[in-house]
Amino acid sequence: MARKSGKIGDIQETLKDYNIKIKDITGNDVFIRCLSKEAAKVPDYRHQSYIKHKLQDILSICILGFLADCNEWEEIADFAQQKEKWLKKYLELPNGIPSSDTIRLVAGNINAAYFYQSVVQSLEKLVNDIHAAVTGQSQEKEILSMDGKESRGSKRIQGSGVIIKPLQALNLYSSEYGFCIGQEFIKEKTNEIPAGPVLLGKMDLKGKIVTWDALNTQKETVEAVMRGKGDYVAALKGNHPLFYKEVQEYFSEETLEILEKTTGHYKKTVEKGHGGIETREYYQTDETGWYEEKKKWKGLATFGMVKKKLEKPDGKIMEERRYYISSLPVDVGLFSKAARGHWGVENQLHWHLDFTFKDDYNTTAEKTCAKNMQMLKKIALAVLRIVQGLYDQSLKRIRKTTARNCEKELENILSALSADAIKAALYKKLN
Repeated sequence: MARKSGKIGDIQETLKDYNIKIKDITGNDVFIRCLSKEAAKVPDYRHQSYIKHKLQDILSICILGFLADCNEWEEIADFAQQKEKWLKKYLELPNGIPSSDTIRLVAGNINAAYFYQSVVQSLEKLVNDIHAAVTGQSQEKEILSMDGKESRGSKRIQGSGVIIKPLQALNLYSSEYGFCIGQEFIKEKTNEIPAGPVLLGKMDLKGKIVTWDALNTQKETVEAVMRGKGDYVAALKGNHPLFYKEVQEYFSEETLEILEKTTGHYKKTVEKGHGGIETREYYQTDETGWYEEKKKWKGLATFGMVKKKLEKPDGKIMEERRYYISSLPVDVGLFSKAARGHWGVENQLHWHLDFTFKDDYNTTAEKTCAKNMQMLKKIALAVLRIVQGLYDQSLKRIRKTTARNCEKELENILSALSADAIKAALYKKLN
């Protein structure tokens, strides 16, 4: 079976091949127990004598609420009030359900980053276990795509006319797992460029390929990847005008003809979609010695170019060329996978945060609260990506389905977050 998109794609295709649906999974509560366990480790800065609601209950309610099509604190509180009896099956709730103000205040006074990383690591392990159970071990390199995301609804204009910048995050998306594995929130008086090396310095990059857009193609970012023993495929544009012009001129028509005839340096794909027929041609070369400042870009080993042509149904033709620098040796198949795979961060993460989870309408004014809301939504998004193959629906539709039959569907989702449960369902289909 051909790979679709990393381990998460393999899992979805296998579930589809064997017609395994969410109704085929028998119940367990492993994931909700994991959530509570990790949430209990988050530092709680509230005065102990005033605590009525446990932090782990509040964080678990938020994630379950986001799965059930809630987008704001008030909606989460309403959901919890309506489902209090059911929630008590999994949570302690010693003083009932917290109000929306309590949920918002608690979310604005914790550092949820540790909780996020712990839960994401648990979800990575889950994907690995499910993948091993249903398809076998993956041998391909993981691609990590780094890109900035702005929550436009959090922008403010104070009474004095001072503009409060919207919440901005630099996200690292894994094509292997299908969700965001790390983020760095950007300070108000700066931009995402210095955040890149900081984010990459926190991650395990060994044996992985990191991609980013031209804005983040900086020497410091390249060095951060190489220190982490990873590789990079970085877009090159006009923010390095001389470098860009030299690489652009190198890929002359004569050079392209030579690369097309050289094994391993050229690849062509043709795809038919709603927008028309897309032809992509990938070129890669290890002739980099001519570039005088090569030593300033650590690990620089190859240059790449992607030539894209779109033939629209009305006969119009659109063409563009993109240029890349990379630490990868010549392997046009791997280069094409990295260059094409970078767009997963936009299509599978940022688009879903805005379209499926309404992050662009996040009007939470307090920045810590807004950050934590986005992190909790990313956890819910990761969960939906894992179970999507069992529903064969869009992520937005799964949330709507869950909202309509909340208790049953949330229990189905919680049950599916277990490699043993998936394996048991597969065994039944095979026997």
